Amino acid sequence: MDLVCQRMLNQGFLKVERYHNLCQKQVKAQLPRRESERRNHSLARHADILAAVETRLSLLNMTFMKYVDSNLCCFIPGKVIDEIYRVLRYVNSTRAPQRAHEVLQELRDISSMAMEYFDEKIVPILKKKLPGSDVSGRLIGAAPVPGPSAALTTMQLFSKQNPSRQEVTKLQQQVKTNGAGVTMLRREISELRTKVQEQQKQLQDQDQKLLEQTQIIGEQNARLAELERKLREVMESAVGNSSGSGSNEESPRKRRKAVESVDSPRKSKRLRNRK
Repeated sequence: MDLVCQRMLNQGFLKVERYHNLCQKQVKAQLPRRESERRNHSLARHADILAAVETRLSLLNMTFMKYVDSNLCCFIPGKVIDEIYRVLRYVNSTRAPQRAHEVLQELRDISSMAMEYFDEKIVPILKKKLPGSDVSGRLIGAAPVPGPSAALTTMQLFSKQNPSRQEVTKLQQQVKTNGAGVTMLRREISELRTKVQEQQKQLQDQDQKLLEQTQIIGEQNARLAELERKLREVMESAVGNSSGSGSNEESPRKRRKAVESVDSPRKSKRLRNRK
């Protein structure tokens, strides 16, 4: 029963890797080749999520598969496989997914806990069971007694030290996965740098617009002050004209009164002469 479960877990990890590769190929086939056009594409978030899953799979591969290939254990965290399947199905079924850190929060948490627990608790036990662990002890210990048996044992030791072709291919695969992870991290760093540069450019444009707006506001304030000064001068001139017209209207009245005062004694003399 244990062997069946171990086989299912190992096959599950390999199947989820193949399923991820298939999803990533489908998304990359629909993306444009230019990096600038990919950022504004509708599948940009799909590509980011799949790239993050690829990095997570490479870390899991480096942590577990060395001991799985040596038949010392199986791929223990089955819940991580289920979570990867959930993320991949979500990416395939959703046209506008959420951001990568929101979708991958659970996967990052449980995979990090699984790798930390495996490195701290299980790896020290498995290292004792590795085929090369007793070889190092024999080499460090006392030299064997010379003879045919000693020559045979040294040949066996050297044959054990020489890596087989299968181990070399495994190391090459690990190097490839590590290189893929490094290239993915470099691409993410370059994307972040471009985003930072774009934001800095937007900030510079906003500062330039703000400076132009402040200059326009200053010019408008100067025009308003000039208009207020002209309006004040017009008001003062209007008040002066109204006062001058009032004095001009009063002067004819005074003249009439003076003429009437002069004519009044003449009229009285005429009336006396008539009598």
